[in-house]
Amino acid sequence: MTTVNHAAGSSAMTLLTAVFTPFRPDGSLALDVVGDQADALAQWGCRGVYVGGTAGEGASMTTAERMGLLERWCEVAAGRFDVIAHVGHTSLADARDLAAHAQQAGAQAISAVPPYFHRPADAAAVVDFVARLTQAAPDVPFIYYHIPGVTGVTVPASEVLAGARDRVPTFAGIKFAHDDLADLQRCLHLAGDSYELYVGSARLLLATMGIGARVAIGSAYNFAAPVFLRMIEHVERGELSEARSCQFLAQSAIDTASAFGGELAGFKAAANLVGPDCGPCRPPLASPSPVEVAELRDRLDAIGLLTPAPSR
Repeated sequence: MTTVNHAAGSSAMTLLTAVFTPFRPDGSLALDVVGDQADALAQWGCRGVYVGGTAGEGASMTTAERMGLLERWCEVAAGRFDVIAHVGHTSLADARDLAAHAQQAGAQAISAVPPYFHRPADAAAVVDFVARLTQAAPDVPFIYYHIPGVTGVTVPASEVLAGARDRVPTFAGIKFAHDDLADLQRCLHLAGDSYELYVGSARLLLATMGIGARVAIGSAYNFAAPVFLRMIEHVERGELSEARSCQFLAQSAIDTASAFGGELAGFKAAANLVGPDCGPCRPPLASPSPVEVAELRDRLDAIGLLTPAPSR
């Protein structure tokens, strides 16, 4: 069994960031920005990055672009934090190519959503796809990405975990981006100390800590990390009322950003204000207009979000 250890240590919750892909106004990749992204994340103690996933618009990129982006992240992250490469694809062959490349490029783990056009009907089909995919990268841990609101694959993550334990030697955990806390609890029970469960919803971070979650991956940490870090510190000190206030403030920031193009375009616009600027989203996503960005800036500033992230 191949493992990851992001929940190790004394912190009540460890944060990894689902990073945005930097694009120029014409939609081309702006790989020169990646180093600045890495510097900003390292400043507050980010433990790792999730590259080319939902926030990274991997599904809107060519395979060659995804490979080039990952190579750059592996270069700038070396010695500072881990890189998890999202290699999910509707084509098994392309997913395998991405997985093999990620292993060669030096990613610490790979991850994938299940196919989201011709969808697997049950856990056995999901596990079969994962088993075939991971054969192309036998030396790196694999993290299954459960995000049914995007993929339409509603197979419970706990069933995938139960089936993958014996079928996928590199299976290391699940990125759980869903609001079904009962299924997350089942996953945590099945995982024990053998597998990692990454909370994928920043909206529910405090609630998931209450049922035993200790590690998270999210795009909100690109712009709201200071609030979440304060929340975690309050939990560690047993100051639950203060922790709840921080979660409410974070929720306000999330709702504010989401009002400007949805969670992806709005979050990216908010992160651009914090810096560095990663440019617009690719079509069909519509980025906020300059007028909307100015309003977003005012609203985030009013709730204290546009301040530098603290060192941790």
